Amino acid sequence: MFSNNGKISDHQAIRLLIMDVFTGGCLFLPMALPRVCGNSGVMALILGFVLTMAEGVVISKCLVQSSKPYISTLGYGLRFLYAVRCFAVFVFLMGMFIAVLNETFLYAMPKVMILIGMTLILVYGTVKGVEVRARLSEIFFYIALVPIVLIGLFSLPEADWSQLFVGTDLSLTGVFWGTLVTWVLMAPVEWLLYIDVSGSFQNPFKIFSWAIGIGGILILLIYILCVTVLSVPGMAAERWPTVILMQIVRIPGGFLSRQDGLMLSFWIFAMFISLSGALSHASDLLWRDRETSKKWCVLLLAFFGSAAAFYLGMNRKFLNMYFSAMIISGMILLGILFLFICVHRCKKITAAVILMVLSAGLMGCESYTELENRAFIMALGVDEGENENFRFTYTFPDVSALTGQDGGLKQKPLTLEVGSLKAGEDIYNHMSDKTMDYGQVKVLMISDSIISNEEKMEKLMEEIKNKPEFARTVRVCMSKESAERILNMDEEVSGSIGIYLENMLEQNESRYILNDCIFDCDYKQMPVIKEYMSMPFLEE
Repeated sequence: MFSNNGKISDHQAIRLLIMDVFTGGCLFLPMALPRVCGNSGVMALILGFVLTMAEGVVISKCLVQSSKPYISTLGYGLRFLYAVRCFAVFVFLMGMFIAVLNETFLYAMPKVMILIGMTLILVYGTVKGVEVRARLSEIFFYIALVPIVLIGLFSLPEADWSQLFVGTDLSLTGVFWGTLVTWVLMAPVEWLLYIDVSGSFQNPFKIFSWAIGIGGILILLIYILCVTVLSVPGMAAERWPTVILMQIVRIPGGFLSRQDGLMLSFWIFAMFISLSGALSHASDLLWRDRETSKKWCVLLLAFFGSAAAFYLGMNRKFLNMYFSAMIISGMILLGILFLFICVHRCKKITAAVILMVLSAGLMGCESYTELENRAFIMALGVDEGENENFRFTYTFPDVSALTGQDGGLKQKPLTLEVGSLKAGEDIYNHMSDKTMDYGQVKVLMISDSIISNEEKMEKLMEEIKNKPEFARTVRVCMSKESAERILNMDEEVSGSIGIYLENMLEQNESRYILNDCIFDCDYKQMPVIKEYMSMPFLEE
């Protein structure tokens, strides 16, 4: 049973703040910094951590100087401003949570279902108190740390460390804004001000420094891995580079073929901890009565915050507003904290007047398809068609062979000559009662005529890159005759020719995957499949 006395220990606070700063930073910063400051991302990260540590000095001094919990010394005006910041963080994190799941892992799930599920869990978990979050963060810290370190180790063979020393595109303006973006993502560390509701922390700065130190090192590690594996231009072209990194790095031994699903579950767990923290702190700042009105406050904040996250999402306009408001309000509140330390030993009336003046100055400032109604593509072939079109060949799973049960007749491969993948999907969806789905594609086979046509190859890769259904670990191979002819051998193999080809490539230690095809453009390394005695055969 969890206690509910509002008290947590120093080491629990450290784990809690590590999760709070790591959850958002590990996914957002690798996406934002390459666009903001280019190759200066690592420098901006380090300077952002230094700025956050300086803020920690002020916050820690404030907690030490205060004779009682800092939260109880705030007037209604400042409590409200802090509550607005916590609520803004909640909307931002919830929007990122919905976007990441809907654009990468659970693309077939409507956003509203993801939203409702997390909101209900948050309302229940938030009212249980800070002790529940603290204990969960203790458990999660050790569970998540090991996979992160392992991914770092397994990504070493894929890494190009020269990418870290690229000296072009360095900009002082970019570094400045990148530093501020990093500082804003570290905003949850100020929650130390109102986590310590009983004033029991012995060394606030130790808590702060350990949280920023460990959380910052983890974020920096992930950012460096993204740079060395994807390159800075590659990161800037991706929506969520950290997710791509999880898909690319494969754990050897065949124990987990999609370890990104495991990391997803860890991230959802961590996001629950951070979101419940933002929701809990916002309600505490707005309502002091924890026993009666807080439950209704949590419910209202969760509902309106989730609705705002649903409509605002991660669009550029909202992000610009969010970061501008957080930077301005953060600088002002940091100044107020510093002033609080300076006037702490003065008469209360003098401090009250100054705080009132400062406070007054601040006032100016989709459709869902059931699983059984989806047509999963197991292998996709691409040939050159007429009039600049593509000839796409789709193969489908043999349910009977794969499950050992009677699943009906095996669906034959389908070939469509269209201008794009989207056009092929539209035609199939009109001619069938099922919706085409690329989430289970095992092999992408491209004919040499497409590969030799630079314009068509670039068009194909651009469309595939913008489809989150395609895992970046999909095997890619070349057909010198015709991808359509090879994939029509589907009836000659048991189960699915997609799985057959995937096993063939794995057994021959071919590691060429979709991510290589998108970024490296070194098609000479692509394995070649040809026909031999009416069966697909890997050319030596």
